[in-house]
Amino acid sequence: MANPLYGQNKADDALDHGKSSVIISNAAKTLLASESGSLVLHNSAATALTLPAAKQGLNFKIVLGIESTAGCNILTASAVDCFFGTIPLGCVDTDDQVGQAQQLTYATAIATPASYDAMKFVAATATIGGVAGECVSVYAVSDVAWFVDIPGHMTSANDPDQCALIVAR
Repeated sequence: MANPLYGQNKADDALDHGKSSVIISNAAKTLLASESGSLVLHNSAATALTLPAAKQGLNFKIVLGIESTAGCNILTASAVDCFFGTIPLGCVDTDDQVGQAQQLTYATAIATPASYDAMKFVAATATIGGVAGECVSVYAVSDVAWFVDIPGHMTSANDPDQCALIVAR
């Protein structure tokens, strides 16, 4: 469709591309590849979100809706997929407390994917964090690996230690 007047809808029909939806998860949920691009509100303290099999280009933005407890996880579809990235850790209860970031390279993760196929959240720990309102974006950069992007840092309710968010199931 052509622009009827200069400056109106400069993007033509491209505005319809990349639409995303909001998914609210109150229980364990397996995401579908067709839901890529969605914002997922994970509104459950102790259940898992399972991603579809990694396929280059898939992506999700996941927001923790409530404080996470043991069992609040993001999982790959299988142990042949993995996560990688740099995860900084800070503390919500103590000013200027920053833990040691987890730095996991693509090469390390794909060499032993079953060692890095889960992200586990618990707000009240010194090693992983996961308080309400935190956001985790995941991007499939290949058909085996999800890049993890956390703006700012993962927040712990305790004095932070060394981050260990990406782990084996």
